[in-house]
Amino acid sequence: MERVPRSINERRVFVDTSAFLAHIDRKDGSHAEAGAVVDRLIKGHYRLFSTVHVVVETHASLIRAINPSAARRFLVSGLDGISLLRTSIEDEEQAKALILQRADKNYSFCDAISFSVMKRLGLYLAFAFDDHFRQHGFSTPLDHPNWP
Repeated sequence: MERVPRSINERRVFVDTSAFLAHIDRKDGSHAEAGAVVDRLIKGHYRLFSTVHVVVETHASLIRAINPSAARRFLVSGLDGISLLRTSIEDEEQAKALILQRADKNYSFCDAISFSVMKRLGLYLAFAFDDHFRQHGFSTPLDHPNWP
């Protein structure tokens, strides 16, 4: 049975680089699914959040995956409707500690920072096609076909 968010606090979603890339890059294997998720997020009036670290990572990835023009377009209009969160020194320290403690995982520093921010803000939904978010206990589109 699908879990339906009961309150506005439960309608908060963290957006990862993997979701931005899947939505923007038509060649991405998750492109169609990303478009469907975006439609559901809009219809469900979800509030979207990300971090400056994710924006930096996405911009660099778009330069490599598509071209610099696509990366610039992302900075100009790809962040509409997304609240950008600043990280704290504590978020960054927790992320570093997580990476050092979980040597069995290959979490990037950006992902680990995202986990710290999500934990601090009580976010459990991650628009991510990166399995690391699931491994760390967050709900993602990889969990079921009609996510969120």
